[in-house]
Amino acid sequence: MAWGMHEPSSFGAFFPEVSYVGWYEELRRQYFEELTDAEKAKLGMTRSFDLTNFTNRFRNEHGEVRQEWCPKEFRTAKGYKTLGSLIMLNGGLLAVDEGLKLLIEELEPGVHQFWPIKISMPRNKVYPGNYYGLRIGQFLDTFNPDHSKDGCYRIEGYENYRGIAPIKKAITGLAVSHDAIGGAHLWREQKLSQPDIFLSDTLEASAAKQGLRLPKHYQMKEV
Repeated sequence: MAWGMHEPSSFGAFFPEVSYVGWYEELRRQYFEELTDAEKAKLGMTRSFDLTNFTNRFRNEHGEVRQEWCPKEFRTAKGYKTLGSLIMLNGGLLAVDEGLKLLIEELEPGVHQFWPIKISMPRNKVYPGNYYGLRIGQFLDTFNPDHSKDGCYRIEGYENYRGIAPIKKAITGLAVSHDAIGGAHLWREQKLSQPDIFLSDTLEASAAKQGLRLPKHYQMKEV
């Protein structure tokens, strides 16, 4: 079975309030000092620097992001005793702890992009344990509107859909194709937004067995 997950919308253990350390400044420096005109054109930034264009590359189907464009450290606005195994950061970027990273790599080696990221906190403290930035590298078209419940989604443009609140009712009423999922374990959808992240039953069950903490997620219909 497949599971759908909405990215957290309020600050907490799965969405800590953070600021990136030197990342925006480094991206601007690279844009003005290092990127060629051809590279800027490929990024869609021929006229001016656009931070959103960079951050979107971590969420959309653009392929692997250059390591030098990945944030290396973020600082939380307050101290945290515990954070989720999967957390969302500013700009919609994701990070995972070592346990979840190892599990994802075991199930889908080489599919997703990870890089080390440091979590700093106030009073010069560092959050214990290793975390890694995550770019989900798999985009599938599994959504089946014909087998989904009425009122759980709306159409947004040509063949684009969005699940609608309440979250649990919407997710459990959405249908996805078993054949289209194939052997995938972690993915984003090409034509469906909200839920934002999708998990296989194997990944969800293995994470639960290992005690890994994930944001709220609900089982979807599989047809």
